[in-house]
Amino acid sequence: MNNHIKEKIIQKSWDIIHEDSKIKKFYFFPWLISIIFITIILVYQTIYTYVEIFHQEDKILRIILNLFNSWYFKDILIWLLIVFLLYIILMPLYEGTLIYYISKKIQSETEVSIGDSFWNWLYRYLPLFEFWNIFSQFKFMSIINIFLFCLRFVWIEYFYYLSLVFLFLLFISTIVNILFAYARFEIVLNGKWALEAINESIRIAILNIAMTSKLYFYMFLVNIRILINFLVYLIFPFFIASAITYITTKIFLIITVISLSIIFIILILILWYLWWVLDILKTSIRYFAYIEWKANISEIKSFETHNEEHH
Repeated sequence: MNNHIKEKIIQKSWDIIHEDSKIKKFYFFPWLISIIFITIILVYQTIYTYVEIFHQEDKILRIILNLFNSWYFKDILIWLLIVFLLYIILMPLYEGTLIYYISKKIQSETEVSIGDSFWNWLYRYLPLFEFWNIFSQFKFMSIINIFLFCLRFVWIEYFYYLSLVFLFLLFISTIVNILFAYARFEIVLNGKWALEAINESIRIAILNIAMTSKLYFYMFLVNIRILINFLVYLIFPFFIASAITYITTKIFLIITVISLSIIFIILILILWYLWWVLDILKTSIRYFAYIEWKANISEIKSFETHNEEHH
């Protein structure tokens, strides 16, 4: 790992999380909403995977039809809609507050209130809401989810062509995430609208393209946690189903199922906790990178101005 990034950005970000317990308490609710939202998607993908592996299409179709005719179907739809609205409304709200709080905490030697941070940046919420919900579709996992969803409605002979399309979209996603990485900080800290913030973010990213690309790679590794979550959701139900199928002794079956369930729950809790911490860490890393690269640009401007004056 590049020592400059490690000392100037990652270490400082980790110190904030380690030393300030208020951040984790504050970020508990958006973390919970995010976990519920992602869990719904992962469970859906897991169920579909099992349907394809075990050829249980008819059984699942009957379950879905029964669900449509059930009295609680509307309640399920309402709760899904509530979770979705909370996710798209609250996530940018909490992220903006976190950015503003970290900024003021670094700049000020006195105690900084999260409540004050919330109210001080709130008038800039709409541009961040617009940016967050439009460009979140370019996230790596969003592209993968769209790909898996499209795969359900495409014949297998078109898999190759569909894969090519989505590989191209992943490439575009990488470019967008690198170039637009600092737009949210321009919105929250400098009060810019979405397009202005994007233009400035592109300028910062291009002038620091080597470091920004390395940082994106590190952030990509952090996002692997979603894939690990999916594998846990996928593998453990398979183990439990296999145990029920192949273990004939009742006492061994009970012990196996209980043991696997406990391990599954422990792993999920650990992964959820890491999700909570890593979400805060990602925002902190992006903030310190943004400040570092902005300072580099200021130095370049000062150098150019100094040269022009001497000519």
